[in-house]
Amino acid sequence: MALKDRLKNVNISAKPRIVEETSFTEFIADALSQKVAAIPVWYDYDYSKQFELILNFLDNKLNSEFEVLSLSELEKKAIAEAFLKNNKGFGILDRILANDKVLSVTVNPLGSVYIETLNGYEKTDIVLTNKQFSDISKRFSQSSAVVKTRQDNLLVTIIKPPVADNVLIIKKINDVLDDLSDLTECGILTSELEAFIRYLINSKKNIILSGKDSDCINYFIQVLLNSISPLNRVSVIEDNYLYNTNLDNVSVFSADTLNNCEYESLLKTIFSISPDYIIAQIEDYNKFLSYYMHTDNLNNGLITQLRALSISDASNKLVNMATIAMKSTEKLAKLKLSQSYDYIIYVDRQHDNSYILSSIMEVTSSKTSSLVLNEVVKFVEGMYVLDLPEDIQNINLLNNLENDCSSFRSRLK
Repeated sequence: MALKDRLKNVNISAKPRIVEETSFTEFIADALSQKVAAIPVWYDYDYSKQFELILNFLDNKLNSEFEVLSLSELEKKAIAEAFLKNNKGFGILDRILANDKVLSVTVNPLGSVYIETLNGYEKTDIVLTNKQFSDISKRFSQSSAVVKTRQDNLLVTIIKPPVADNVLIIKKINDVLDDLSDLTECGILTSELEAFIRYLINSKKNIILSGKDSDCINYFIQVLLNSISPLNRVSVIEDNYLYNTNLDNVSVFSADTLNNCEYESLLKTIFSISPDYIIAQIEDYNKFLSYYMHTDNLNNGLITQLRALSISDASNKLVNMATIAMKSTEKLAKLKLSQSYDYIIYVDRQHDNSYILSSIMEVTSSKTSSLVLNEVVKFVEGMYVLDLPEDIQNINLLNNLENDCSSFRSRLK
């Protein structure tokens, strides 16, 4: 019988605060969380020391309160391993976060705990005390009333007085491993559209990736990053702690806590080392504007995030930014856009939560330096319609022929 089945119906009714239906594993997880919270230096210990302490506490608990329950050493170690795997330092919230269906956890100023699932937000019966909130927040920076950081696959935001009375938001971040081939395989892209986007990447075209949903944009940016050759050097500039990579050709720079001078220095440093690609995931308006004003005539492949309601909204935002920053006419600001970027890709979310590329616009300028947006890809009635320039169509045709020949040679082997 599996360990979780053996422990499911252990009688713990002697504990008034635990209902009879609660399993031993749930009870012990709560008890361990309380024990860990009471040890100020817990996170100064390495894994082996934490493991040893958990086993000792478990033995004491069994000997003092569950003498009739006999667990082998392997079963005790399994409980300790499971606890430490899910122990992120958020006390009673750790057990909620361990649930795969939970996307985020929010604690409001009164301590009420809400969870987010695919079905929306719902209130739990858990209430976080001021002490529990303090035990969590003191593990992070105390220098600001708003603290935003990443811990493993969790994005943690803590808001304290005077901005708000103790708000905690913990959002799960799933590392994206998909590349363009995976999107084609699952039907998000067609083979022709995949070939076109690969052409844009390999040609180091400068791309604005836009959408009204940050999750959509972040997902596709990381898909594009995963599709870049590992032989190319990539610099990622971000201020939202959403990106995490183990790729040895990728360097990630966080601009979140930098002042203006430090940020300008960071940009100059990145441009000076001339990476093959520069990816910018910047939410802060002033930082984005500063970055955008540095993007004239760069030879790097730029992939830049910009939230907008539509492609026209995205281009208008860029034009308005440049008009103000350059103190120029709208015409010069539009010329700036056409000199900085080659394409705008708009990402959208379907009713079933799947993603699509609803439109791709080519950015050019006319002989009179007027901005020209030419739609080369659009999603209409569940299908992609491509209107690519003839030279690009020929490139895609050659790529498809090469793939067909490669497949043919593989079958002959």
